[in-house]
Amino acid sequence: MNNLSEIGKILVDNLNRYYMPFPVDKKVCSEWAKDLPKGGNTIIYTSCMYQIEPAVGMFLKFLPSISSFKGLMPLARLVKPSRSQLDRAYKILNNIVKALEKSGIKPGYLYEEEPYSGAILLEMGFLEEFGEYAKKVVSLFKEKGVRKIITVDPHTHNALTRYQEFVKHDLEIVNYLELVNYTKKVEGEFTIHDSCLYSRFLGLREKYRGLIEKSGIKLVEDEMITGKDTSSCCGGPLGPVDLKVSEKIAENRAKDLEKLSKKLLVVCPICYVTLLPHFKGEIMDIAEVIF
Repeated sequence: MNNLSEIGKILVDNLNRYYMPFPVDKKVCSEWAKDLPKGGNTIIYTSCMYQIEPAVGMFLKFLPSISSFKGLMPLARLVKPSRSQLDRAYKILNNIVKALEKSGIKPGYLYEEEPYSGAILLEMGFLEEFGEYAKKVVSLFKEKGVRKIITVDPHTHNALTRYQEFVKHDLEIVNYLELVNYTKKVEGEFTIHDSCLYSRFLGLREKYRGLIEKSGIKLVEDEMITGKDTSSCCGGPLGPVDLKVSEKIAENRAKDLEKLSKKLLVVCPICYVTLLPHFKGEIMDIAEVIF
């Protein structure tokens, strides 16, 4: 069995066991939420992306030798976010909830029963496995009485919108950017790294740019660097397949963005983690800045 197949097998095994791609204490995913109702027909859905993404880079470094581990349980003890990384993730999620509430929406949350979306299977090309996992997640949502799901990151949103190709359902999938009409006032100039999924495939580019403009931020742009059809990927989604190439793409992308500003806005936890080691300046998620 080649290494990619081995990775897929282990990911599927853990998703089926834990509803997560690798074992993780579910409190890490859920302890950000303070007073949200548990469950309900409308929920905010994090897929634990902001919470665990800071640790994924370390996880990826172990992938070439993954077959030497007996499952992923040993990695769970080695790969976990730091306290400061979790605090940042929790602040982002609470800011998103605050913005939703100020826009008249108070969602519920599944807390430790929240499953991961399966996005990594989709993005690594394990389509059959992704389809089977999608059926499990849809069934879980229905068991919990969920009818409307508010996503908070592009990879989760993309995965859920793709579920319909594999399992028919009547769940409403909406991104928080489509619902929020509140921003606080912010001064200063930033450049922006667009999420490829939000910008090119999910139709949300103008949504978050409109919110940024409403806040008062001035975006410094160049058509060849930040244009819709000319900007490049951060390289992050390639990490599970070829980490070295992923890091080289990130390095090149960071250099281009630094030509425009030393302050960078992102709209995706994968983009943040991927660009952070290479960008010689300040990187912030829009939810840290405008809400």
